[in-house]
Amino acid sequence: MPIARAHGPVPLPGARPLFNAAALREADARAIAGGISGDALMERAGFLAAREILESYPAGSRALVLVGPGNNGGDGMVVARYLAESGWDVCVALPGGRRPGTPDALVMTERAEAAGLVPVEADTAAIAASDAIVIDALLGTGTVGAPHGAIADVVDAVVASGAPVVALDIPTGVDADTGTVQGAAVRAELTITFGGDMPGLRVAPGRTHTGRVTVVDIGVPRDIRCGEAAWLVGDDAVRAIPRRAAGDDKYAAGGVLIVAGAPGLSGAARLATRAALRAGAGIVIACVPPSVRAEVSAWTPEVMVMRAGSDDAGLGTDARTEIDQQIARVAAVGVGPGLGREERTTQLVRSLVNDVDRPMVIDADGLWHLADDLAALRNRSAVTVITPHAGEAARLLGIDRIEVEAGRLAAAAALAERSGHVALLKGPGTIIAVPDEVPIVLEGGTPALATAGSGDVLTGIITALLARGMNGRDAAAAGAVLHARAGVLAGRGEGTIASDIIESLPEAHAT
Repeated sequence: MPIARAHGPVPLPGARPLFNAAALREADARAIAGGISGDALMERAGFLAAREILESYPAGSRALVLVGPGNNGGDGMVVARYLAESGWDVCVALPGGRRPGTPDALVMTERAEAAGLVPVEADTAAIAASDAIVIDALLGTGTVGAPHGAIADVVDAVVASGAPVVALDIPTGVDADTGTVQGAAVRAELTITFGGDMPGLRVAPGRTHTGRVTVVDIGVPRDIRCGEAAWLVGDDAVRAIPRRAAGDDKYAAGGVLIVAGAPGLSGAARLATRAALRAGAGIVIACVPPSVRAEVSAWTPEVMVMRAGSDDAGLGTDARTEIDQQIARVAAVGVGPGLGREERTTQLVRSLVNDVDRPMVIDADGLWHLADDLAALRNRSAVTVITPHAGEAARLLGIDRIEVEAGRLAAAAALAERSGHVALLKGPGTIIAVPDEVPIVLEGGTPALATAGSGDVLTGIITALLARGMNGRDAAAAGAVLHARAGVLAGRGEGTIASDIIESLPEAHAT
């Protein structure tokens, strides 16, 4: 569990704060100013890290401790000393032969040397051939940018070795604040971080380098609070979802309208509507083109499917008459799944955005029709949630997809700022950003969600939660957690499909 304490209120059940590196350094500095020495904090950090390593690798007996020039290297020296005292065969290696030079790290280096651990210059060929457990104490949270020089060469050798890696504080090459990876980077199977959890450990691509994350208490007093950079939410967030009361009718349970479907794309409408029901909506209405009405009706008889407009090729502004009649019956609207990309559909989507005063989720083709005018959403007073994946986000922001994937926190914040509403950026470490608020990062997730139609399912879920009266941020976050839990519970591994996720939603709600 995170040790540092946040300033702000917890946004959802079980949410845990994530701190940037500067906030954690400030907490350390305040602890030192209060009378705790820096070397005492470092000694405790290294001792607890060594204990975690011994517990995690009970059959281990050999460690290669890679020590950098700063305080992270000092942590590594403490770990090396305790592992050696526990009977492990320990080698301490210095990239370029450079010893740690910060005052506290130098103290720890001298203690390790006095205990018989003599550091050697790192040999990249030997590292690449080693099968010892590697302890990454090269660069800590204060480093920005890609490793270079001897350290970059050592990182490359570690990656080539394929040996198990334990990272101290942060895997070398990962930005602690953003999760960006700009060059060579260690891939750890265990990351032990000190005093508080960090966004870079939880947001892709950084989270793909961290393995299991453990936060240890290094002794910073509990009355020292830090400004949180983000909130991490896990399974407990589903407890925020309202439950049906004994006297509720189907409208009190949440009425949903899904505007979706085009020839060849009816599956998206079917998935979104069924997901809304499985997520707890009391009634779901679909407005679809005449040509796909029968297909959508046949899959889930509980969905009311309305023929909107007169054009079999897709929805246009002539569909507004039917859509407006149905909007009067519901509490939230989902727009986009399988709508197609006809020009007349662009006119429809923009009219709905401008005119509809219900909470709204916009996804998929709905976002496509808004791509050159995302700021138009700022005119909406009703709650609005947009749910792009990286490719859609890139188009909305006018940047390359690789830029979105390299800086997911920044991209999510830009989407929220430009739209003026809640932006849920899908992907590993899903991010929910709201203008002028601390973002939320999803702890869980599963590769099972990487399947066609999964996003349509999420649209249905979040729309259902908005219809239950949740605010946009909480509906997006709790909906994403529910979606991820259902993906895990579907339990079909590589063969999991979107309809499997839907059928696991009731269990995901209940557990």
